[in-house]
Amino acid sequence: MKAALIVVTTLLMGSLLSGQEIDPMLILVKERADSIISFQASVQMEVDISFVNMPVKEAEIRFKKGAPISISSEDFVMIPKRGLDFTLNELYRYPFMTLNLGRVQLDGRDCELIKIIPTTDASDYSIASLWIAPETFQVLKTQISTKKNGVYDIFYTYSGKQEILPSEIKVAFEVSGVKIPLRFLGRDTQIDKDQKEESIQERGAIFLRVLYSDLTRL
Repeated sequence: MKAALIVVTTLLMGSLLSGQEIDPMLILVKERADSIISFQASVQMEVDISFVNMPVKEAEIRFKKGAPISISSEDFVMIPKRGLDFTLNELYRYPFMTLNLGRVQLDGRDCELIKIIPTTDASDYSIASLWIAPETFQVLKTQISTKKNGVYDIFYTYSGKQEILPSEIKVAFEVSGVKIPLRFLGRDTQIDKDQKEESIQERGAIFLRVLYSDLTRL
C-alpha cells in the first residue's frame, strides 16, 4: 500500500454504501466528498519518533475520480499499510452500524461525535470515532481502534470553512504497534536501533502539510 501520504485522501469515499443505514451527518460528509472530480497536491511529510531521524520529505499526489491515487517523489516515502491508510472508504468497506453521541467539544469547537461499529469480524478495526464540524461537515478528527496495531488518532486542519480537503494532517499512533522498515523511509533516514530498544516513548506522529493543491469539483 502506498503510504502515510494516502491519509490525505481520508475524505475521498468513492465506494457505495450498499443500502446501509448510516447517520445523516456521515451522508452529508460523503456527498461533499463525492463532489470532487480530481485534485493534485504537493505535500510535505515529517516524522516525530524519538529513534527515527528523517529529513522532511516531499511528494506529489494526484487523484481522479474512479482511478487509483498516484503518488510520486524523488525519494519516495512509504509507511506500512496497517493503521495508517484508514480512509473513510476503508471504514465503509464492511457492514457497520453508527452511534451518534451528540455534541462534544474538540479544541474549543462544537462537533458531532459519531461512532462507527463494524458488524462483521472481517473488519480490521473494532471501532472508529469521528468528530465532525456540524456547520461545515468537515471531519476534524478520527480515532481508529485496530484489532492488531493499536489506536490511531488522526487530526485534520483546514485553511477555510469551505475546504473539503485538509491543509494539514497529524497521525498519532502507538510506536510499539508499528514496525518501520528503513527502506520505506528513504536512503537518508536513520533508525537508532539501540534507542529504539530503550525508548519509553509510547506515542509517535506523522505530519502531512499541503504546500499547494488544485481541486476540481462538480
